Amino acid sequence: MKTYFDTKFEALVIDFGYEEALAKIIDILLFQSSTPSTLKNKVNKFTDFWSSGFIVTLSQGHLSNENFVFALGQYIRLSHSSIDACILENLLKIDEESVINAVRLSGIIAQPENNSWVILKKIADQFNLLKFNNFLRTVEYIQLQYQERLSAYKNLKNQLQLDQITAMVFSSLYACEYLILNPKSIDNLYTQIPYQHGIEEYIPVENVWRAFNYIITSANIQKKEFTEKTLASIFKNTMMPFILGQTPNNKLMSRYDDFKKMVACQVEIDLYRDKVINAYCFDLEINYYIENEKLKLVYSNKETDQFSDKLSILSSYWLYRAFDSLDKNPYLIRLDKGVNYEANITALAKTQGIILQLEEIYGINKAEFGEQYDLSALIFTMLMIQAHFEYNFVQPFKDIAFSTKAHPFMALERLVIQGLSRGQDRMPLNHAKIKDKAIKMSDWILEGSGNSKKREMNRILDFWSQNLREGESSSYGEKSFYKLDGYMFSLPWVTFQKNFNTATINTFRKLYKNRAGLKFETDLMEQNLAGLLAKYKGEVYSQYEPSESGVGEIDAIVVTDNKVLVIELKSTYVKSSVKEIYEYRNFVLKKAAYQLSRKSSYVSDIFLPSLGLDSSKFSIHSWIVDTTLEFDHEYINGFLKISFEELVIILKGHKQYFSDMLKNNDDKSASSTLEESLDAVIETIENNKFWVDNLPLVSSLQESNPVSTLKA
Repeated sequence: MKTYFDTKFEALVIDFGYEEALAKIIDILLFQSSTPSTLKNKVNKFTDFWSSGFIVTLSQGHLSNENFVFALGQYIRLSHSSIDACILENLLKIDEESVINAVRLSGIIAQPENNSWVILKKIADQFNLLKFNNFLRTVEYIQLQYQERLSAYKNLKNQLQLDQITAMVFSSLYACEYLILNPKSIDNLYTQIPYQHGIEEYIPVENVWRAFNYIITSANIQKKEFTEKTLASIFKNTMMPFILGQTPNNKLMSRYDDFKKMVACQVEIDLYRDKVINAYCFDLEINYYIENEKLKLVYSNKETDQFSDKLSILSSYWLYRAFDSLDKNPYLIRLDKGVNYEANITALAKTQGIILQLEEIYGINKAEFGEQYDLSALIFTMLMIQAHFEYNFVQPFKDIAFSTKAHPFMALERLVIQGLSRGQDRMPLNHAKIKDKAIKMSDWILEGSGNSKKREMNRILDFWSQNLREGESSSYGEKSFYKLDGYMFSLPWVTFQKNFNTATINTFRKLYKNRAGLKFETDLMEQNLAGLLAKYKGEVYSQYEPSESGVGEIDAIVVTDNKVLVIELKSTYVKSSVKEIYEYRNFVLKKAAYQLSRKSSYVSDIFLPSLGLDSSKFSIHSWIVDTTLEFDHEYINGFLKISFEELVIILKGHKQYFSDMLKNNDDKSASSTLEESLDAVIETIENNKFWVDNLPLVSSLQESNPVSTLKA
């Protein structure tokens, strides 16, 4: 019986020949539609495709093609009942390596319960396939190791039976004892922790913060509503013995020690899932094998993408822009001019930088999540809280600890007593009723009566809080506070180090990805881009709708005397795992490349001739422009992928801003020089000049203080 794809393939062969038909049929499968209407309620499109008659004619060269490998992986992943053993057997005979890669890209290594494993193991038992058998043996080892880690954590959790408040207390004590003053840390980004697996290795500090969040949100919830009396009892029994010079009893010390083991175990689970399982699934340059009953890594060396350094340059750009325009900010005259002035003005500058980034890169100029918020107030509140925690908790704690060389808990005791003498809460776990907190912070709202300001601040604090009673659990990256029965809990040590650029972007683009204003934001992004392109000589066509069906809207076309620039613009959130990164590449960026291929052909074959222009006299440059830094300046199916932020900086004439900033250059015109022409912009981008010029300067920035370097 013919499949849907058999029929399509036969028609393609008639029109284009066999080889080109194969290329087009895999594109139709992956990029043209979700599920053909003829297949709905019957079978998924990947099962239909791999059941087609032309599959038996594939050669090793066809099957090893990246798109065929990925498509086979989706068949393995999505065949919920079972995959066809005969199909897999035939494909293994053609190209064992490609089938192995398809299993990896399917992602089912992280799903040992997936039905496909039964078929795959049965095939391995029936056929003597050395590579395939070794692969399955490696997978079984990885899955077993992962299950052992999960079981170890589960046993610790069942043994400890933590409630959520105690989990917060222990998290704050742990941060104070091991993270804030840790001499074993590297630039405060990597550290070593108690009971760490692989004791010689440094782990990302962010993974510890993430472990705290997971432990807290998954801990036991007290059935009765919390009261001040309940909280006082928990604090008395869990926190006060550590910070008031008492000797904690053996039971409390044992519980705290078990908590440390839980943190180490959860960190190891996260790292193993991301760096072993997901990396093995999605990064085909990584390979594992078993030797002497141990997992060995083989990694194909490739150039580093310098992601962190690039991110530092982009983050500095928005702060630079913010300080340059700070005198226009209405909050400036309201800032406290006392001892905290520098902290407050830095918080204000960071806020303005985030707002600039949101509008110019993401098309976001208002905060609407079912209900409307003031965007500036929403972000400024978080940056002011961060500044408060840094200057009233973290820095004084460091000063006390380093000056007295005391144990962290003794330094914490002095910090708490110092706070009490000034009428301030310096407890390692900050807590208050949300309504009381809102009253104290309401002056940060510019407009409205006293009561309306209090109501607005209450809404803002509620927005940034996870409701533990309702089982709400966002990722560590977005929401900073915990809400329970009207109380707001804050971990000062965690909040002070958070990147609120990322937190804000991911709140809009990930946590509230289906909000009503998304289409408006996308339009604004494209309009912003068109406005920047219009500064250069050439005809700009923005959001162009081709006359030919099936091509799709072209985000931007620019025609100069001898060049044409075609842009496919994409927007997403900041990725936090290997799985998210590679799935975005495979599902979104590769589709963007396919779309760009069709659009570039349309521009060459139809659009330019419609303008009376000879396509042969133009060089066509087609780019995927994306809000992520992953795969920056790599080619996705033949098309250059670049960062939208890099393009914006260059189009604004700011490509020299970084060196000017480091030189403390007051001449703003020096960093606002447009390229001579669009040809020059294209050359700068395609020769990677922005990064080549600026990346060597990163170390200089890291040695300087951005606050003193940048001029308000």
